Amino acid sequence: MSKAIVSLSGVNFRYQGRNTAALRDINLQVEQGEFICITGSSGCGKSTLALCMSGFIPHNVAGEMRGSVIINGMDSRHYTPSQLAGSIGLVQQDPEAQLCTLKVMDEVAFGPENLCLKREEIKDRVEWALAAVNSWHLREREVYSLSGGEKQRIAIASILAMQPELIILDEPTANLDPAGTSEVLQVIRQLGQKTSVIIIEHRLKQLLPIADRLLLMDEGRIIGDGEPEQIYQEYCRRFRSYFTVFAEAERGESPGASVDKKLSRPEPVLRVQELDVKLGGKRILEDISFDLYPGEVTAVMGGNGSGKTTLLLSLLGINKADGGHIFYRNKNITGEKVSRRARNMGLVFQNPNHQIFENTVWREAILPSEMLLGEQDLDDRINFLLTEYDMLAYRDTLPFSLSLGEKKRLTLISVLGYQPEILLLDEPLIGQDKQRVDKFWHGVWKHRQAGGSTLIVCHDPDFVQEFCDRILFLDQGKLLVCEPVKEGFKILKELGFKDYLPGSPVMKEWYYG
Repeated sequence: MSKAIVSLSGVNFRYQGRNTAALRDINLQVEQGEFICITGSSGCGKSTLALCMSGFIPHNVAGEMRGSVIINGMDSRHYTPSQLAGSIGLVQQDPEAQLCTLKVMDEVAFGPENLCLKREEIKDRVEWALAAVNSWHLREREVYSLSGGEKQRIAIASILAMQPELIILDEPTANLDPAGTSEVLQVIRQLGQKTSVIIIEHRLKQLLPIADRLLLMDEGRIIGDGEPEQIYQEYCRRFRSYFTVFAEAERGESPGASVDKKLSRPEPVLRVQELDVKLGGKRILEDISFDLYPGEVTAVMGGNGSGKTTLLLSLLGINKADGGHIFYRNKNITGEKVSRRARNMGLVFQNPNHQIFENTVWREAILPSEMLLGEQDLDDRINFLLTEYDMLAYRDTLPFSLSLGEKKRLTLISVLGYQPEILLLDEPLIGQDKQRVDKFWHGVWKHRQAGGSTLIVCHDPDFVQEFCDRILFLDQGKLLVCEPVKEGFKILKELGFKDYLPGSPVMKEWYYG
């Protein structure tokens, strides 16, 4: 008879300063060797449950907890997360939240060192863990210099190296490129043969065949727990996406089709010529040239570390150009300050924690509009956006207490509030369930109808094919493709980038159910 690795009984948790509970009456047992998937709408309590099962609640998160969590025979109230680390490992939604050293090798070795393992054992585990996530080549890199996807790989490797009896992965593929996603899922399959695994995900199709159970959560409760395919059908019924029907009726044809015609094309709103960017003495972008047109939605694709985020930061002026020019409405803005460019360009960061400053959701939502527009009568506009993105109930909430998906929506609201002509969106779909993906796209669609332009960093080829006009594909800092969607995917196929081609049943399932 297998033993229980984790047992939760009557667990309730309410964050400090929140009126409603994040978890309600949770009863759950995880057996040795079990593979469990957890899904549900954004903000339903999935990540909070992970924090409870790993001991961070009640020790490191302010709030009120009732009930008991027993981890490998240890009551989490009496053992700290560091004391539980040999039994359970958590890969959080935000990889930066758990990186604590300066160099990649040190980061992955940190856990095994704290388990007091022998030097040779630590060395073997570090090599194995980095190889498992295809990141051995990053071993000498400084952690701060990594891309978001690279940081996520290292966070996963650091937990793998500890070889705990239970590994919890909270949206482990959120920041990964398609190749990285396949690699991580392969590692997860292998772990499931000898280690208990809990994976929190919105994208389920590849996980259903290898999972023992699927848990469905809603408003802090587990409302389904059983055979994966059966619970998945309930998930689809509850959280079905309707936006595809809306979009087809609204536009009549795909956006990409209109761009392919190239007839009567207006003057570009943004022109980038031979842009070079260096960071820390290393060339990150080289000879980047493209135009962005009014009403155009352009996808920025490429592998982790290819320069996608650097491109968006450079357009806004956060990263300085070492060569080339950037023109907005035929005006050279290459030397302009960020504050001046931000009036026309709104950037939603990959990590929302990097652009949250205020102590309430309302103040955060309205802050950029007040600073950039100087307007006073903004309440109606911000209230509308908070309502539109299901955030009005959090008006007086501390932003850092929100889930990752909720933080992403808040930062989008704060940018949409001052109505910039160009949206720069870095992985905006991270942490969003199907209905919230719908709401996101509806906002971009209205921005486009008003003549606005959008650059969106996105790893998903099916989303790009369905909703975008053009592809910019970066590889090692160089622009390989700058074409309308249909032609762009044709070139990527010829170049051998098969992981970036549309047609994956996994992604179509995620967006359309």
